[in-house]
Amino acid sequence: DGPQSIGYHLGTVGAEYGTTTGRQRRCGWLDIPQMQYSCLINGFTAVNLTKLDVLTGLKEVKLCVAYKHQGKYLKNMPACLKSLSNCEVEYETLPGWTEDISKCKTFEELPVNAQAYVLRVQELLGVPIRWIGVGPNRLDQIDRGEGWDLSSN
Repeated sequence: DGPQSIGYHLGTVGAEYGTTTGRQRRCGWLDIPQMQYSCLINGFTAVNLTKLDVLTGLKEVKLCVAYKHQGKYLKNMPACLKSLSNCEVEYETLPGWTEDISKCKTFEELPVNAQAYVLRVQELLGVPIRWIGVGPNRLDQIDRGEGWDLSSN
């Protein structure tokens, strides 16, 4: 990915480099079908959404919401990498935000567009997002608390 690509931006701002090799990792938009599969097979009751801060400053943010293979929507993740490589990805676009979120300690302190992004991810997953990473340090995290209910929003 070149310096103007979204993958380059996400990898650079998110400090996504291999620990051993130092090579930059490939990065892209959040893949909801893969996260849904992960939630399903692991039985997650809550999710930690990390690196929300990396999206700060982008005019728009996207979510991969579906895969199409040979013109048909897939209900599940493709089991075969060859099928996956032949899939067309469908994205949903949301407005970005420019406000610094690194000092946010509560969900309500996040910019409205960041809140909307988190809530949309949560809606698509069907699993509450309890923790939200707002910066590079271990404690740069919002904890929405135990028992946060999807129906309350």
